[in-house]
Amino acid sequence: MRTRTYYQGPDAVVTDDQFVWRTTPVALNFAVQHLRNVGVVQTPARVRSFAPHLAAGILFTSAAAWTLLADPTLYVFGFLAVASPAVAVVWRQPRRWELHAQYHGTAVVLYSSSDVRVFNQVGRALRRAMEDGRPTAWGYGLAAA
Repeated sequence: MRTRTYYQGPDAVVTDDQFVWRTTPVALNFAVQHLRNVGVVQTPARVRSFAPHLAAGILFTSAAAWTLLADPTLYVFGFLAVASPAVAVVWRQPRRWELHAQYHGTAVVLYSSSDVRVFNQVGRALRRAMEDGRPTAWGYGLAAA
């Protein structure tokens, strides 16, 4: 019997019997038949770890520019006007979507992504793999001759 692949991308593979999340440094493998209580969680946006250092560097640079330039007020305000949007862009990590489940009685994070489109593709593939793996009430869908 061939293995059916529901999703195959650079960071995840979903087949009829395996869910593989290719994280660094190792890939996480889960047997689809042992997954229970699969759910979606959206994590809030968080401040990046380097953002306070970046803000301090901008303040230090503007203070240094204040003392070195001929008309420091205009230059500093110009610098802050240019640098502020850049800091705002890198200040926060984007929201992440996560698939959580119970695997052999332990709570695990199956998959996480900040790209909603890819996350939805992986989630749908996992749902299809779980639905197709369940036996029906009529047996296995085989006809008797």
